[in-house]
Amino acid sequence: MNAFTPLKKYRAKVLIAPLFKLIECLCEIAVPFFVRAIIDSCFDAANPDPKDLGFALGMGGVVLLLAFVGFAFTMITQYLAARVAADYGYDLKATLHDHLLALSPKQIDAYGKEKALNLLGSDAFALGNGVQHFMRLLVRAPFLTIGCLAAAFFINVYAGIVIATALLICALALGIYMKKAPEKYQRLQEELDRLSTSGGDLIRGVRVIHGFNAEEREIAAFSKQSDHYRKVATAIWRFTSFVNPITFAFINLALIGVLFLGSYSFSSTGLSVGSMVALISLLTQALAALLQFSLLANNLTKAIASKHRIDAFLALPLLIQDGPIQEEAPMEVGQTLFAFHDAELSFGGDRPVLSHLNLEIKKGERIGIIGGTGAGKSTFLALLCRYLDVTHGEITFKGHPIQDGTLANLRSSIAMVGQQGGLFQGSIRDNLCLGLPFSETEINAALEGAQAASFVQAYVDGLDHPLTEMGNNLSGGQRQRLLIARNLLHHREISIYDDATSALDYATEAKVRQAIFARSGDTILFVSQRVTSVMGCDRIYVFDNGEIVGEGDHESLLKGCPVYAETYQAQVARR
Repeated sequence: MNAFTPLKKYRAKVLIAPLFKLIECLCEIAVPFFVRAIIDSCFDAANPDPKDLGFALGMGGVVLLLAFVGFAFTMITQYLAARVAADYGYDLKATLHDHLLALSPKQIDAYGKEKALNLLGSDAFALGNGVQHFMRLLVRAPFLTIGCLAAAFFINVYAGIVIATALLICALALGIYMKKAPEKYQRLQEELDRLSTSGGDLIRGVRVIHGFNAEEREIAAFSKQSDHYRKVATAIWRFTSFVNPITFAFINLALIGVLFLGSYSFSSTGLSVGSMVALISLLTQALAALLQFSLLANNLTKAIASKHRIDAFLALPLLIQDGPIQEEAPMEVGQTLFAFHDAELSFGGDRPVLSHLNLEIKKGERIGIIGGTGAGKSTFLALLCRYLDVTHGEITFKGHPIQDGTLANLRSSIAMVGQQGGLFQGSIRDNLCLGLPFSETEINAALEGAQAASFVQAYVDGLDHPLTEMGNNLSGGQRQRLLIARNLLHHREISIYDDATSALDYATEAKVRQAIFARSGDTILFVSQRVTSVMGCDRIYVFDNGEIVGEGDHESLLKGCPVYAETYQAQVARR
């Protein structure tokens, strides 16, 4: 797949539009000949003829007809070009979006989130704009230029040589521009990626920057990056700014040459008034065509640079792909949902991130996962949701290797509240329902279970209260309670809470946990650094340095797992 793959279904329109432009160009080139005939035959002051008036009106009608025909085909082409560019741009963004979602989180982090957003924005727009100008100008600009040149030779060879010389020099300038511009625009887009990444880091880390009083240093660093981008952009626009002046200069020199030839009346090179008017008209059309060609070259060079970037992104292989099993068998309570058999995950370092994982998760169980920072809890969940695949060993889901099922079936069975907030700009209702038609009763029940009803009802507009991006107009505890409420509302077979109650006090956490555990038949995973968050689970797995160092319920782990016992002593027994 490449950047032009979504364009294939529009190829008929892409090919028809230039043909319509060809008819328009023929109409434009023909007009100066009819004008010449009118002037030379009907406006000779030395030999006036009353019959010439009818001829002039007839030729004028032909000119008017050509104008209407050319206008009609122009409007059809413009519509087709605009329609195809808009539809192609939409399809291209959808393709990029789907590929972005299909990549693993590791690949997205390695590629760069801001860089990927630039592909969806400026690069996709540049390609859509390039397609539009391709359909409108690719045939028109060169054909009109060549046609005007041929017509000039037909009228007068010497005038044709003058015009051909000017056009050749202009074409040479455009050729140099088209050769150099793509690499310059490629560099400009790379600088934009760096600037976007720097800006994104500043926005995400604004609290840390304020906390360490590092505003001036960060402003200086961003200003330096921005100034570098400005210099690169300025250099490019300086380079491109020479195209139009050079084109205008040589076309106007050619115009002077035509007028100079017209000042002589000797038989071999002499030009009639009508011929001079026709040549000036043809030269003006050629100038307009060259200007359009420079616009086309400018947009195509941007599109080519963007195409290379999009092709490189679409060429990224999908590390996580669907397997052949399309339907999953329903599971009864007590049957094994997940099983890890000596599973290991390595990123190529000295030691694996996770190793020797042997565990089972059965339907209806309440599983606790506990461990310190860096113990491997979140990476374990990434394997569970298949954001990553094991490098050794095996994970099974509903009785078959997890790689044999589809991602849609797996992830539609799981609802997760992660460490990072998953709220977006919109109302509380929108964030809870995610577009699904839940009733007020269902929403309020979920809010009650998550201990979020009190602060939501305190708002004058209640569920319609607006949230900012990432829910930054809420406290940490309020954000977590809304995320838990959303999890309760969207009832899934497996619910995962990854440090989802870390911002709640112990009393509120206990009530929330009670509401979660009240759902019989649900498989629940509590992942936390707090002993109190997992001590009520049916089975607890203790992670340390990427391995499971303890398994059992709370009482058995206190006796048989030193890591768990030490954590309990530090967090609970000494309070």
